[in-house]
Amino acid sequence: MKKIFYLIMAMFTISLWGCVTDRKCSIPKGFECFNSKRVFIQYKQPVNGYTVKVMWLPYLNSKDNTTAETGVTTSLFFDSADNQFYINLEAKHIIDTLCYHYPHLKDGDVLYWDYVPKDSNEVLPHYSPFCFSDVDFDGKEELVITHQLGGSRSNNTYKIYKIHGYDNVELMTDEPFNDLENTTEFDSINKTITTCGSSGAYNYVIYTYKQKEYSTMDWNKPITIPKFDMIKAEVIDGEECRIYEKKRGKLELVKQTKIH
Repeated sequence: MKKIFYLIMAMFTISLWGCVTDRKCSIPKGFECFNSKRVFIQYKQPVNGYTVKVMWLPYLNSKDNTTAETGVTTSLFFDSADNQFYINLEAKHIIDTLCYHYPHLKDGDVLYWDYVPKDSNEVLPHYSPFCFSDVDFDGKEELVITHQLGGSRSNNTYKIYKIHGYDNVELMTDEPFNDLENTTEFDSINKTITTCGSSGAYNYVIYTYKQKEYSTMDWNKPITIPKFDMIKAEVIDGEECRIYEKKRGKLELVKQTKIH
């Protein structure tokens, strides 16, 4: 099913490229909602051995028809000597902060951008649009895609993709990988991940997850896989602070104090 989806997206990309090269191509009547500008981007530098190309369908500002920094969709194509795969992002995802500097794009424009790498001491990048990092301590790097300012208090959020093999990537949706922000702390020695989220000046939560080994079956043989369990939660809720810890398989309240 996944390969069929990617094949459809590839055919869609080819058909859009055909429309770019042949200006006589038109949108069928009743489907004008799909008549968006198509912008193509290639990063000048290889990223982790991959050539990265992008097809971006930006939103148009109704007043002056300029392109916005977000779009209807963004498709990324990663191609290396031994692997290739597509990633499709939903609307309102800013693929790169360079989008802010290109408001006057035309249908079919091709842009060549310099890739901004993450700092060597970062696991989740602040400014890089995407990178490869080992976020689950398994010794293998995952694809990390940045959503600039997409989280609480203008923090970045991230989508994490596990690369299983050729044309086989999987979005990691388990906790804590479904809710990472750039305030997340990684402890590779103790194999813990600590996340922080906020909904206001006096309302925030801090969750700590620890990697544990679980046994399951891989068709006809037992295997051990790592998963992350929440072992501690600190909640600041207005004027009260509560701390929960995992005991006997359940999170139990261990401390409750008034802040003011």
